[in-house]
Amino acid sequence: MSEGLRIGDVARLVGISTTTLRAWEQRYQVVTPTRSAQSGYRHYAEADVERLRHMRALVQSGIAPSRAATIARSTLRPPSDSLPGTAPSLLDDRSALVHAGVYYDGPQLQALLDAVFDAADPEEAIERWLLPNLVEVGTAWEHGRLSEVAEHFVAAAVMRKLGSLFDSLTATGRRVVVGLPPHGRHEISALAFSICLRRRGLDVLYAGADVPLTSWRHFAADWAPQTVVLTATMAEDVPPAEETAAALTEQGVPKVFVGGQHAESVRGAIALPESLPLAADVVARATEKR
Repeated sequence: MSEGLRIGDVARLVGISTTTLRAWEQRYQVVTPTRSAQSGYRHYAEADVERLRHMRALVQSGIAPSRAATIARSTLRPPSDSLPGTAPSLLDDRSALVHAGVYYDGPQLQALLDAVFDAADPEEAIERWLLPNLVEVGTAWEHGRLSEVAEHFVAAAVMRKLGSLFDSLTATGRRVVVGLPPHGRHEISALAFSICLRRRGLDVLYAGADVPLTSWRHFAADWAPQTVVLTATMAEDVPPAEETAAALTEQGVPKVFVGGQHAESVRGAIALPESLPLAADVVARATEKR
């Protein structure tokens, strides 16, 4: 069995140099790797990679490394199965949305979504149950176990549920704009992220999917937003996300973040951690700094 990741592997995954990694480790104790009994080499866990990514995003947003390390250490969440007050049999079911979609049972699907979000706070329900279930829905569609109609049926129900949660949260803090670049249509994670931001008191303007580049330019010129978050969920989202980030920067937007599975590939924007709550922490701290 592997003892963990070596320092060079972790540096590449996080997007920092090994020198920076060692400095953060020694000066700020943001991670504590284990030592191999045989070789003496440092070995890092997957949780260390997530914590370092979080710190990197904080530092890139303008927060001092010492403060960023404190935040990253304090916001590393324990494994979901160690959290009290949840219903494990419900929240750990990764195939629930696939089963609901197969039979096109609207009331059952609505009841399922209501039960999940009643069993835990929205962020845990999203991270622990919703996102893993959506991965299973995509896999089922790719392998022909779920039709495209069924996939859209499930996605529409999820969007309605997230929309109602989003609308139920009021915020009076600084405004953050969340939206997808041109041709970007996978917006569930963006809306889920907007919920995380609103729970931190931020006033979120949700722009939605497939926002044309000209619309982003006009919006930035007319309304001068201070913080914009884009998403790059698919590989094909990367080029339009880069174009959008460049256009927003040209229009004077000070902070352009990007989240999603392919965020690290988008040049010209600050990549956020994959964890939505951690990413929301980064954006919230960045707006506080202003």
